[in-house]
Amino acid sequence: MARIILLIAVGIFAWLAWQKFQSSAPRERRKLLLQWMLIGLALAAVLLAISGRLHWVGAAVAVALPVLGKSLRWLTRHLPWLAPLIARRAQAKTEQQSGSDSTDKPPPLSVDEARQLLGVSAGAGREEIVEAHRRLIQKLHPDRGGNDYLASRINAAKELLLRDL
Repeated sequence: MARIILLIAVGIFAWLAWQKFQSSAPRERRKLLLQWMLIGLALAAVLLAISGRLHWVGAAVAVALPVLGKSLRWLTRHLPWLAPLIARRAQAKTEQQSGSDSTDKPPPLSVDEARQLLGVSAGAGREEIVEAHRRLIQKLHPDRGGNDYLASRINAAKELLLRDL
């Protein structure tokens, strides 16, 4: 009877976990999988300890500790050789990012380009400009699959048109 209750509980937990996994964003899925694996390992260890079958886990830990110790000693011994490579790579990455920021400035918008970008007429009022901006930014915002360039152009168009009112 206890096994059936345990099996039902595991089934419900698996179903809830699957629903959460499907509804989560792709960025969060890896984190969820890691958390669930750790929870599953902890539950398995508890169940093995309760049932008296934890002896093989103890043996695996006893074998893994010396191997882990030797691996860490090997890494610390060879880390000085890796440190300059890692530092050079990080420096090149920061130089590339700082260099690309200064050369990628978009050209300034004219009033006609701003109107065309937002899709408003020449006699558009404040409310129409704000609504057109809101509609476009919801579609093209970087958090929703757009990119920084388009979002910055849309924001610049709104600011330019509202400034000229």
